[in-house]
Amino acid sequence: MTMAEPITAQKEITLDAIDRQILNLLIANARDSTRTIVKKLAGMGIKMSERGMGKRIARLEKMGVIHGYTAMVDLKQVNMPILRLVTVKFTSPKDFVERLENMKEYLTNSPFCDFSARTNGNIDWIEMKFFNNHEQAQQEEDMYRAWFGDIIEDYRSYDLDIHKMGWQLFDEDDFNRFMQNTFKKQNV
Repeated sequence: MTMAEPITAQKEITLDAIDRQILNLLIANARDSTRTIVKKLAGMGIKMSERGMGKRIARLEKMGVIHGYTAMVDLKQVNMPILRLVTVKFTSPKDFVERLENMKEYLTNSPFCDFSARTNGNIDWIEMKFFNNHEQAQQEEDMYRAWFGDIIEDYRSYDLDIHKMGWQLFDEDDFNRFMQNTFKKQNV
C-alpha cells in the first residue's frame, strides 16, 4: 500500500501467542526451516509438529499477515554505511498537493530511500535513506532541497550510528513483563 491508496476496512485478524512467536522467529531469520522453528519453539516450551508449523505459516501467509520474506544485510559490507534520518516541515504553496505527490514519487522510486512517511505534530515528514558515502548523501540532499524547496519550511538531516536494527511483535503483557524486569534490574 502506498500513501496515495485509501485505507480500506480489514477483517479482524486474531493471532495467538504461538503465532506471535513464529512471526518473531521469522522476523529474526526468515530462512529458518520449519524444523528449526519447531526446535526453537520446543526450547521455549511450545511443542508442535513440523506439519503443524507448516500449516500455521501457510495460514499466516494466506491471511496476509506474512507478505513476503527478505534478507537483512550488513550495510558496511555492501558499501552502504551512511544511514541518514531526514525530517521535513512543509510550507503550503498553492500547488502543495501536486508538489507533495511529486516528492512521494521521487522517494518511492529512489533506490536509497528505505522509509518515508507523513507524520503528525511538529514534523510533517520523516525519511530513512542509505548511501555509499558522505559525498553521495550530500549530493542527494542538495538536489532534494533544490527540487522540493518550494514546499519545505524546515529540513534537517542526521547521520545515524545504528545500535539496533530490527523489531519484534509484542503485546501488552510482553511490554509489561519487559518493563517489570527492567525495573527489577535497575532496582526501581
